Amino acid sequence: MGYASPLPPLFKCSRFLALVALLVLPGLVRAQAGARTDTPRAGTLRVSFEPVITTWEREFTDSGREQRIGASLPATVFVRSERRVTPLTLDFGISNRIAIGVRVPLVRVNTRATFKLDSLGAPTADSAAQALDSLLQDTTYAFGPIAGTSRRLRSFSGDVELQAKCRILESHDYALSGALVVRFPTGHQDSPNRLFDLSTGDHQTDIELQVAQELTLFDRLWLNALVRAGRQQSGTRARRVGPQSVLLIPHAALATLDWDPGDYLAIDVAPMFRFSRAFGVGFTTGYYTQTRDRYSYRSAQDSIDVATRLGGGPPVSAAVLDAGTALRWARLGVAMTYQGSDVEGSLSIEQTVTGSGGLVPVATVFRIVMRTSRWPF
Repeated sequence: MGYASPLPPLFKCSRFLALVALLVLPGLVRAQAGARTDTPRAGTLRVSFEPVITTWEREFTDSGREQRIGASLPATVFVRSERRVTPLTLDFGISNRIAIGVRVPLVRVNTRATFKLDSLGAPTADSAAQALDSLLQDTTYAFGPIAGTSRRLRSFSGDVELQAKCRILESHDYALSGALVVRFPTGHQDSPNRLFDLSTGDHQTDIELQVAQELTLFDRLWLNALVRAGRQQSGTRARRVGPQSVLLIPHAALATLDWDPGDYLAIDVAPMFRFSRAFGVGFTTGYYTQTRDRYSYRSAQDSIDVATRLGGGPPVSAAVLDAGTALRWARLGVAMTYQGSDVEGSLSIEQTVTGSGGLVPVATVFRIVMRTSRWPF
């Protein structure tokens, strides 16, 4: 999951974003880089706009070492992946402590994949690259060519979320909240026929529990922590049956499989120092772990069909895809925040510093939060 000037395209993408920024930034008031414990007041609608840009060019391997994307290919390919999530979140206060909400993400994915370029930006005459390009498009593999993501495949809906949240405890220095989140299968899975395709969602149902806490010390130091535990429900996924670490798997191995994604646990901590009631700066740290996915054929005949298309022999177990799906990673970052009586905003930049268990993106994450509350009636 470096940056190539993400700010200009983000702020030029729509007049709406500029309008919201004008609303939030002049207040220069404190907000929170981590998860909130508070809920909108009874009858109040809170609108949040939280664009997130994630970019990466390298991946962590099983052993935790970094390698470029596509390192196992027989020719050098330069790949830069980017995922932009632009969610609109609406939370409505049922009471002063209980709220319900919906989060609707629009996800834009873009992979820039090229062979070595000359000084004019044109592909060089590389025999290994030409051989790989021919190999990918041969009927044996039937992959798309090495190229960037086409415009028609860049933007899709992400997985829509519904949330119910309760503020359990609240005092002058401490607050605690709990939330139940249901994530629906509205996202777009990546294609097994494009080597570096990116998904916009898992396209299966998740149930997530969240616990957030805030502790303020000396009226200056604000300690925020969020724990998320998710149960991922079973779904289906089209995959070429073969080891996750191998990119060049024959098209004959393609099958639609039963897929039981691993459950996950995430912990995020964001200590902030408040220089005033209007401004705070701090750092963020996050840890994520996910258990192994489980793949299986939907019927015994599916495994026989794959074995037959591959030229006979014993069926290949779908469980070969399980390896490399138990993931762990950690991120570090910095953040600054602003908040007022009814508007707030924050900015954070994070970097994935460790990863193992599979191919974990060495990602840089840029996040903006803009939020305001209004009486809808």
